[in-house]
Formats: sequence, structure tokens, C-alpha cells
Amino acid sequence: MPKLIQIPKKTLVDLYIHRFLSSYQIAKKLNCSQALIMKKLNIYKIQTRTIQQGKALTLPKHERHDFSGTLEEKAYLIGFRLGDLFVSKTHPNSPTIRVSCNSTKNEQVNLIHQLFNTYGYVKSIGPDKKGATNTRCYLNNTFKFLMSKYSNIPSWILKSKKFSLSFLAGYLDAEGTFAVNNRNQPVFSVKSQDKGVMSDIHKYILPKIGVQTRLQFVRAEGTIMLGIRSNKDVFGIFVYNKKDLNKILKELLPFLKHKKRKTDALKVLQLISHVRS
Repeated sequence: MPKLIQIPKKTLVDLYIHRFLSSYQIAKKLNCSQALIMKKLNIYKIQTRTIQQGKALTLPKHERHDFSGTLEEKAYLIGFRLGDLFVSKTHPNSPTIRVSCNSTKNEQVNLIHQLFNTYGYVKSIGPDKKGATNTRCYLNNTFKFLMSKYSNIPSWILKSKKFSLSFLAGYLDAEGTFAVNNRNQPVFSVKSQDKGVMSDIHKYILPKIGVQTRLQFVRAEGTIMLGIRSNKDVFGIFVYNKKDLNKILKELLPFLKHKKRKTDALKVLQLISHVRS
């Protein structure tokens, strides 16, 4: 005669509802069949999950590692996220945070792989007909700090010069430019629709290194430029003064990770040094 397995309703509610275990995981834990667990859920009238909710609890195929926990890296990733990444969950209880980006620049694609490869599964698809490569990163919940689309820079970042510069480097690796214009004039610029973030960079971060700037209105919401329509008003910060450029470059270079951004920054710095000498 088969052994009768007793599964109290209280136990099943705790495992299935409160601890979010799947029916398979509960069956394995209680040494019984998954069919029995599903039968008990029905008998106790415990609402079962949808297919989507069930998939959200499925263990990932690829190994994932917790975020390192360094605040400097965290500040950089928040800056880079605000500039160029889309972050989402397929379900509120999902163990997966998905970070994605479309880019036509190989340096950007390579940087995303560099930032997240050690933490989770990263794959790139493309380029498509427009030359854009879609990169997706699958991370665990220790990266939930990337979920927020901040309207302003978090206060803990602004309280520290080091964290502020790390954040700014991340934001510039996504949105910034170091260049020499057609008049052989070096320039640093960053343009964005994130008015609050741009205002904080202008008011709090750049003054930490002795650089005073203006936050400029660039173009209005709905404007189309290079085939891209602005969803909001665009604001910019521009620096041409060689003394200020020298301060920005020397402070930021140790924090920049984008290959082209670093190369361009070094070119500008070399031009300034040559002119000053």
C-alpha cells in the first residue's frame, strides 16, 4: 500500500505563496510528485500561478553572480544606465533583471559586454538593417538599483567627489563627447533630455573640480534631428575653455571606460598640452 503523504494547507501556503517556490520545487522538497502538489493546491483552493508567473520563477540557464558592491562601480553603472540603458523585469517576482541597449557603435556594444559579462549572461543580436546591434544582459536581483530611472542624481553620489566623478564618467560614456571642431578648437559637450540630471551635473558635480558652466537649452520637444525625434526638451553643457577642459579631462580620465571616449579625451588633452607648452 503506497505511503500516504500529509501536506497541511499551512505548509503549502508558506512554500507556494510566501516563499514563492514552484510546484516542482515543493514536490522535490517534500519528496512527492508534482502532480500531488497541484492536486493539493486545487483541494485547498490556493490560486495557482499563470504560465508567465511560473516562468518568472524558473531557475536561469546561465550562471549569475551578485553585484560586487563597490559604490564607485555602482555610481558609474547608474550614470551609464541613465544615459543609454533600458532596464526591466518580465514579472515583479522574477529573479531576472534584463538590461538592454540598441547601438550602432561597436565600442558601445563591447563596453556593455565588459561591464556585465562577469555578472551574468550577455548576448548581442545584429546588426539589423539600420546597423544597430541589440545587446541584452540577464542579471540577478542584486542589480535592482538599476531599475530606477532617476530624475535627479541620487544624493549619496553627490556627497562624494569620487562617486560624483564615477557617475559622470558613466553618463558621459553614454551621452558625452570630447572632440576637436572644424576650427581646431577642443570641446567637451554633453546633451540630454534628462533636465534634472543635467542640472545636477552643472550645479554640483563640475563645481567639485572647479569648473563653472551654463546649462543651455538646445532644442524643443518634438524636434527631429538626424532622423530622431526628441521626446522632451534637450539641454546641453559645453566647455571650450582650455583651462576648464584640462581640469575635466585630468579628473575624469581615470573613470572613463568607453574606448572611443577615452581615446578622444586623450587627443583633446594632448592638443591642450601642446597649445599650453
